[in-house]
Amino acid sequence: MKAVRYFIAIGACVISLNVFSQHHAVQDTLKHVHIEEVLVTSQVGINKQLEREQRASKQANIDQLLDRISGIQMIRRGAYAWEPTIRSLNAAQISLSIDGMTIFGACTDRMDPISSYIEPSNLQQINVNLEPSFQNYGAGIAGGINFKLSTPELTPQPKISGMLGTGFETNAEAIQTLASLQYSTDRFGILVNGIFRKAQEYRAANLEKIQHSQFQKWNGSIGFRYKINDRNELSAQYLADYGQNIGYPALTMDVAYANANIASISHLYKLGKTATQIKSKIYFNHIDHAMDDTKRPAESVAMHMDMPGLSWTAGFYSETAVQSGIHAWQARVSGYVNRLTANMIMYPKQGSPMFMYTIPDAQRSNFSIDLSDKLAISEKWGLDLLGNYSFAQSSLYSAEGRTQLSGMKEGNLDRGNHLSNISVMGHFHPSAQWHWMAKVGFATRSASLQEYYGFYLFNRLDNYDYLGNVDLASEKSLQASLGTSYQLAWLRLEATAYNYFFKDYIAGAISNQFQAMTIGASGVKQYANLPSANLIGAEFAIRLKPLEQLEWISTFAYTEGKDNQNNALPLIAPFTNNNSLLWQHKGWAAQVDFAYYAEQNKVSTTIYGDTKTPSATLLNAGLRKTFQLRKQRLTSNIRIENIFDRHYYRHQDIMKIARPGRNFVAQINLSF
Repeated sequence: MKAVRYFIAIGACVISLNVFSQHHAVQDTLKHVHIEEVLVTSQVGINKQLEREQRASKQANIDQLLDRISGIQMIRRGAYAWEPTIRSLNAAQISLSIDGMTIFGACTDRMDPISSYIEPSNLQQINVNLEPSFQNYGAGIAGGINFKLSTPELTPQPKISGMLGTGFETNAEAIQTLASLQYSTDRFGILVNGIFRKAQEYRAANLEKIQHSQFQKWNGSIGFRYKINDRNELSAQYLADYGQNIGYPALTMDVAYANANIASISHLYKLGKTATQIKSKIYFNHIDHAMDDTKRPAESVAMHMDMPGLSWTAGFYSETAVQSGIHAWQARVSGYVNRLTANMIMYPKQGSPMFMYTIPDAQRSNFSIDLSDKLAISEKWGLDLLGNYSFAQSSLYSAEGRTQLSGMKEGNLDRGNHLSNISVMGHFHPSAQWHWMAKVGFATRSASLQEYYGFYLFNRLDNYDYLGNVDLASEKSLQASLGTSYQLAWLRLEATAYNYFFKDYIAGAISNQFQAMTIGASGVKQYANLPSANLIGAEFAIRLKPLEQLEWISTFAYTEGKDNQNNALPLIAPFTNNNSLLWQHKGWAAQVDFAYYAEQNKVSTTIYGDTKTPSATLLNAGLRKTFQLRKQRLTSNIRIENIFDRHYYRHQDIMKIARPGRNFVAQINLSF
């Protein structure tokens, strides 16, 4: 392990000192991605062919980058590792993957979504799908996000390129260092990059310090690419992410460390005219996570405890695309095995330490087949067909785990789920400017390993301990959406409305059969199937470009969710409006961002622990200048966030912890 950390340190520390800064501009077409930028491809939910594309700095903060994409909201527990949601649906309802690899966090409190183990510095593209799509690796019933890692280029002549970056952030005295280096030839390429981030406790408005909000992390990756011949190509990638001393002010515990090691080997076989290529990958990832309360004041810790978690996944996939007449086929087979375990050692002030599994050595094996067909029926009409079949086998792989749960459930604890995801989308293009879309679909998901086998998982939101339930039925969703877009050279409008009707919706239900284990908990809930739940929403976007140098982008989103008893579902984002005004001229770029988050009064405090949230407004501004040197490009950037030092939080912020107040960001990077 020390050798791995040393390798990452060498890869990351090629002299830099940087802070997060975010700059992105919407582009209608973006064919080339520079090494110092990451492409964000986001479907706005109305059209799989007309996509929104953004450029973002390799120095961007991944959480803030995702938070600005329409349709994505982030659950926030502190300054680090926000949890992505899609249209306020989260966890096992959505699919998150890195380069098509299935990865599961190791924390029972969801402190480590897989987005926390990557950085824009090693990303080439973020592919966001707000609905089920072939591009989702995992067939999430509410869409998914795939983080595509950067790969080495192949160039006709030997070439060395790279980037160095440095910067500072006044709030939390945050520093960031990053570097990348690439060597490429016509047959071989290697790409190494790394980043280091460290932040102290940040301050909300009026210099209010938010305790336990510090963090530190290293992240590095290395990629190889080798062209065997005109038809065959091999590539290998390794990514490592090590976080230490991570504070979570909204939770009762912090994190001592959160470490990830992710590796893969891929083969690309290029075919003839009928099929473009066959891509196959095998992969393995290992996530090691430990919650810690030793840095909390002694008077705030009722009982000291250690809570480590471990997750590893091994898998594969192979996919291809075939064009035949009016059909554009895509097909994929994939599979993985995931093992997840977590435990708790409690140290009472009197008596011996007590050991308990919170995830008792659980395992899931999954096999999937994905098929997609896009039919170009005519110049005006199109039809997209999508189908997925999966079989998921869940079990406990150790005698100790089975023994612990046998006291709650007699008989066989294994579960097998046959899952399907089917959708039909119709397209109508009455003219070059207009596009209409209508979609219906049916999807199912099995309960997660936590929902099946979790044992006294404390939920900070509603203050209940949660128990798993191996008798859960698969959650089902009937989906429908309708959308339109209108585009001119200087104007683009997009709108979509959607509805998810859930059957056997999985949620926690109060159980009087068990007593709470967490000191101060309100009671115990056990995962159960609600008869139904419903989620409706709408999104609207406008892009106005009156001048070549000037552009205005505005997005609107609204979602509302209720269960079968008409109770508002938890953590549903309220009406949100984000605006960006961008100006570019002769290497200068200025951006002003204004955001409005409406109040959220549609909550069910008694049932789900949600509380009301007031409205908030936020104003940010930034200025960037790019200098073209002989063979290098130097970019400097300054930015002011929360200009008016607003005291605010958003509805999906756990425990309503205030977000950072006024913040000055400065960065500079050199690409060569």
